[in-house]
Amino acid sequence: MTTSPLSRYDDGKRAVMSSDEIKKVLVIDDEPTVREIYNKEFSNNGFKVILATDGEEGLLKAGEEIPDLILLDVMMPKMNGVDTLKTLKKNELTKKIPILLLTNLGEEQIIKEGFELGADGYLLKVSYTPAQVVEECRKFLD
Repeated sequence: MTTSPLSRYDDGKRAVMSSDEIKKVLVIDDEPTVREIYNKEFSNNGFKVILATDGEEGLLKAGEEIPDLILLDVMMPKMNGVDTLKTLKKNELTKKIPILLLTNLGEEQIIKEGFELGADGYLLKVSYTPAQVVEECRKFLD
């Protein structure tokens, strides 16, 4: 695999990746609408998208697929995002994967805890369009 996914451009704006450069993004969110929005946006931008409905499923898929980046919701059933983050960062296979917390919660304590546990970024869903989320993720993949 080459180091940069941005090998050429189709319209001057969006990267076109060859098959050996396609980056995998795991979206872990319990809201079906959110998963579908990000599935579409990342797919339209040349990414392979893996979807998980909660932290437990996200852990399984992260271990199986070894994505290049994980978008992780904080408030989810079964296993919340903070516990999922802790587990991902303790696992040898997944500990180096960039993880961005994507949530509606702007509570300072949760943000601080996320960074202390190894989150690479924190995005408020209401503050970013799906296209802006993709662009933020690219910064962690270049």
